[in-house]
Parts: sequence; C-alpha cells; structure tokens
Amino acid sequence: MGIEQERKSRLNGKLAAGAVLGIAITTTVQAQSSSGVSLYGIIDTTIRYSNNNQGDNKLAALTDGYFNGSRWGMRGNEALGGGLSAIFNLESGFDPSTGVSQQGTTTANYGQQSTGGQGRLFGRQAWVGLNHERFGRLTFGRQFTTGYDATARFQPNGHPNLDAVTIFNGYTGPRQDNMAKYVGQWGALSAGAYYTFGEVSGHMKPSSSYGATLGYKQGPVDVGGFWQQANALTTPESRKVWGVGGNYQWGIVKLTFGYLNNRFDVSPTRNDVFSGGFAVAATSALTLSVASHYDRQRNASGSRIMVTGVADYNLSKRTDIYAEIDFNRINGAYALPTFMGVKGSKVGGGIGLRHRF
Repeated sequence: MGIEQERKSRLNGKLAAGAVLGIAITTTVQAQSSSGVSLYGIIDTTIRYSNNNQGDNKLAALTDGYFNGSRWGMRGNEALGGGLSAIFNLESGFDPSTGVSQQGTTTANYGQQSTGGQGRLFGRQAWVGLNHERFGRLTFGRQFTTGYDATARFQPNGHPNLDAVTIFNGYTGPRQDNMAKYVGQWGALSAGAYYTFGEVSGHMKPSSSYGATLGYKQGPVDVGGFWQQANALTTPESRKVWGVGGNYQWGIVKLTFGYLNNRFDVSPTRNDVFSGGFAVAATSALTLSVASHYDRQRNASGSRIMVTGVADYNLSKRTDIYAEIDFNRINGAYALPTFMGVKGSKVGGGIGLRHRF
C-alpha cells in the first residue's frame, strides 16, 4: 500500500469513527430530551356582578376566573429505562386580584391537614412518583381525589372554579394531603384508586380517605363511575360518595350527564345530585355551553338548582375571553351556601380573561 493510500485509509477510519461517535452523541441527547422540567401556569380572572351576597346584597368585584383557579407550577420527568420514568408536579394556587396564596385549611379534617388558615405554597398539587408506559402511574403527596377526577367528565367545561357554579367537588373534595394514588390506562379502559393517611393523634379510623374509579373512553363516548369514603379525623363521622356519568361528542355538540349520591354515617344528611349540559363549537374560535345541576336533600326536604351559561372566544391558542351568567335557587331546609346572603334566588354574571403559559 502506498503512502497516499495509507493516509486515505486512516482518514476514512477517522471519519467513520467520528460518524459513529456523532450518532452515539445524538442518540444520547435524544434519549435525554424525554427528561426535564417545565414551567407552566394559568391566570384566569373575572369582573363579576351578583346579587344576594352576605353583608351586601349587590356586589361588583374582580374575582377568580370562572373556568380555572389561577396557578403556576413545575412538572418534570426523568426516563429511567424500560418504559419507567420518575415524575413530579408542584402546583401553586393564587388569587390573581391580590397575589395571595390559596388552598389554606383552617381545621384538619376529611383528608386535609391544617395550615392555620394560611395559604399553601404548593396547595393545588405537590407529589412525586413513578410512571410506567404499560403498568400505570403511582404517586405520593397532595393530589386530587379519584372522585374529583371522574366527575370532571360529567360537565361540559370540566370543573368550573367559582363557588356559585360548583356542586360536585363540594362532595368529592378537590384534593387531599398524604395521599398514595394509582392511575392506569389500557386502551379504552382506565382505572384509579387512592389511600390517604390520617396522620393525626387520636384519629378515629385507620385512614382519612380512600376511593376507586373506572372509566371507558372510545370514539365519541367517555363514561365512568367512582366511589370514595372520607373519614373525619377526630369524630366517627364518614362521608360516602359515589357517582356515574360521562359525555358524548355528537359532531360539534358535546352532551354531558351525571349523577352523584352523598350520605353520612352519623348525620342523616342524604343528597341526590343530577347534572346535565352541553357545549357547542359554534365556530373554530367560539364555544357556547350550558350546565345545570339539581341537588335534592332528602333528610330535611330542600334543594338547590343551578344553571350557568358561557360564551368563550379564543383570541389565540393560549388566550381567551368569555362572558358568563349563572342562576342559583335554594329551597326548603337546604343548607345555605356561603356565597349567598339569604335563601331564595341569586343571579350573577361577568366578563373574564384567561391566559395559559
């Protein structure tokens, strides 16, 4: 072999080695790209007017948004190999009109630890766990209950944020502390379960809360059911809740329906809650929706009727403006909600702005 041919052979070998090294580096970077931390959030606020308020019959205010509680958060994952990842989520709720942290708990009870009434740094979510592509996700920390997750599908816009238009999450509870939670998905079928540790001296029962859910989503059909029990921390009382419902996508129309049953072990309180609604994609940017709830209290005759309508217009993929109106009526011996001044009717409405980042 001549000197020139030898040089060419060496050069080709170096180029081949470099190509192999480049491929290895690229593969490593691509593998690492599935791991990382992302910052996200929602700011949702409404200029709202309503009557029949406590202390002031008529009230105009800048409040939390109709759709979402404002929040910022961090979520992350690290690929561990074999379809397994380490995951976490920290999410902080705040009042957009004052900047004050929210989700404070005055008294420990029903799966919530006391914060002395002060807001929590990560009051919406604070958990860490493992996720497997095949076997599902197991997480530990402050999380949403499976009942809350399930009933989101019963309503045209998921769980709304304003007290005047929420009923379901008053019974399921949005989130609880010290929770171990499992969620799995196998094709159209999904399942979940959770267990919450009481962690309070003198606790009457071994757990403060536990529950399970099943769901089925295929094509236009999304249905499910759940059951959960939340125990009081220092008394024998327990709240048992179950429900079924879902939604059906019919062209541009989404139809929703649901039923929830609430009862206590000690208290004679019994509730039957029925919901129905729809959302119409009138244009690519405009969605119109109506949601209604009827809550019948059986132990002492009474009821709550709630109807709300929303027109939501997307200015972009991340920003929308909306107008909403809502009506509530309390009859009989139904317990008076804190957002109302006296029993009877209440009407409210507002204009809101929501931005996601």
